[in-house]
Amino acid sequence: MMRSDPAIVFVYLFASAIAGCAQAGDSQRGGDGGLGDAPTCTGSVCSERCVDPDSDPMNCGGCGRTCVIPNGAASCDEGSCGVGACTSGFADCDGDPENGCERSAACASGESCTTSCGTIGSLACSSACETTCAPPAEICNLADDDCDGSCEVGLAGCRIGIHRSNGPNGHFYTASATEAACCGMHVESHNFFYLSAVAADGTQPFIRCITGDGHHLYTTDTACEGVGYEGQVGFILREPRCGAEPLYRLRHANGDHFYTVSAPERDSAIAGGYALVGTIGYVFRAP
Repeated sequence: MMRSDPAIVFVYLFASAIAGCAQAGDSQRGGDGGLGDAPTCTGSVCSERCVDPDSDPMNCGGCGRTCVIPNGAASCDEGSCGVGACTSGFADCDGDPENGCERSAACASGESCTTSCGTIGSLACSSACETTCAPPAEICNLADDDCDGSCEVGLAGCRIGIHRSNGPNGHFYTASATEAACCGMHVESHNFFYLSAVAADGTQPFIRCITGDGHHLYTTDTACEGVGYEGQVGFILREPRCGAEPLYRLRHANGDHFYTVSAPERDSAIAGGYALVGTIGYVFRAP
């Protein structure tokens, strides 16, 4: 039996190892047999780095295009910047990356806030992005406090009904139904129009006066235009706010002072000999 030469065995094993390594390397390189091939970049090379411009917030949509999100961290989706996460205390409510996490997440229910109609309401919070400003109750101030588009319609005590009568000394206007029917007067209309009961912004006093021959006139002049003062009836608006309509003032040569909210009645009175003095102010048709 022949003994193996140790030198020959070593050479054989070394050669086999070299061959195995070569086969493995060929397999990893796709079998091209090259040595030390560089890996292929499937995205973009930016500053000698391989990046994915579809998802890299530092190179979103192109090299060097960095996404900056106010009050938050950025994301990149298909080359477009987005809000990845919001800093604690902020929320993204509109999905706009330009303003980032634009809403303060701190919402205290019950705090004062400004309503859609400019009044002071109470804050209600269901989430950081779902907050509402509940309007206050309507009050007598000739303003739309509760944001329903009207001013204290139907709220008791806010408006004064004015009755219209006619009698020996012409037309008469009063807030008292008893007075309207007194002393030979014929009631033409109960609650013919309404005045404001409060001296709110944009109102002025509506004054009842009496002339020397017993005719009544109504004016905003506290000096009663030089005739006798009888008292204040209510407050008339200077402008057509809250659905108020013009109150026309006319005067006849016989001394009668006539007031109406009806344009057709105004024109009929002019045709019957009354002269239009003008619009004295604005009143309401409903309580």
